[in-house]
Amino acid sequence: LMFPGWGIVFAYMIEFLYYPVFPCDEDAGIMPPPPYTTCVQYWDFVADDMQGMSITLTYGWLGIIGATCIGNILIFYGFGTASEKMNKRVRDAAFTSLLRQEIAFFDCRTVGSLTSQLQDDAAMIHSFSGEPLRQLIMSLASVLVGVVVSFIFMWPFALVSLGTIPFMGFGAEMEMKMYMGEDHGDHSKDEEDGPGAIAIESLLNIRTVASLSLESNRLDDYEKALTNGNEDIVKSSFKKGSLVAIGQFIQMWGCALMFWWGGWLLSKYPSTFTYRDFLISMFSLLFSLSGLGMAAQGATNRDKAKEAADRIFDLIERESAIDPLSKEGYKEE
Repeated sequence: LMFPGWGIVFAYMIEFLYYPVFPCDEDAGIMPPPPYTTCVQYWDFVADDMQGMSITLTYGWLGIIGATCIGNILIFYGFGTASEKMNKRVRDAAFTSLLRQEIAFFDCRTVGSLTSQLQDDAAMIHSFSGEPLRQLIMSLASVLVGVVVSFIFMWPFALVSLGTIPFMGFGAEMEMKMYMGEDHGDHSKDEEDGPGAIAIESLLNIRTVASLSLESNRLDDYEKALTNGNEDIVKSSFKKGSLVAIGQFIQMWGCALMFWWGGWLLSKYPSTFTYRDFLISMFSLLFSLSGLGMAAQGATNRDKAKEAADRIFDLIERESAIDPLSKEGYKEE
């Protein structure tokens, strides 16, 4: 409710800031608008009306602040607790599975790749299972409430704006791809080729590295791993800039369509819709759509999270040839 409510209060604030005050000068023959008979009476009404609107706006902003604080505390506590408990279970299960594996399992895999997998993959699953679910619920609720409010106050405007929601969402997603790094493509390598795995393996076996004078070789491998994904820097930069431009283009033209259509409705049906109806219908929908962009900021790369989940569950479900923690088998009485 935060974004649609924000849009409603913002619409009232725009109406308040652009409150029309007509000229009035009885000596010059400029009389106040009806039903007022004197300029003083008209000015007193305008002052009282603006004061009442300012007080109402203050209460509205305070209500939005309170609802935002309480709502975010509850949703972060609920989803945070659930995701942390699930993350603990995944880490415990993965570490227990590692302890169950036979020695030959560790001969085929480096210690750096295993520790990096246990740390990075579990963190990726945690970030994908907690944050996206919270943002999905917030975005769906925000857009749903914004569309309903827009239909109530100016249904023809909401009908046209409803058709722009997929395009506006597509523009926001294209824009956020640059921030999330999804536009770089898939440059994933084996775990042992990554810079983190190389650093961990070198430090864990620092005595061997020092005794064989392999410091320079390991440093070269680490630098190559860091710069491995930057071969096509021009193509990558052009792609990122194009995605941002496409996102801004779609959003700006969508806003231009909304302003034009709302103005046409006000000029064509002045007795059916008011300026306040247009402002509330537009800003409640626009601010609810802005929640989609904010939700995308906390999103996690779905493909990377899926790969991390596959690796974690493959490890958890792997049956050891010699399980030291198993309670099955022959027991001497």
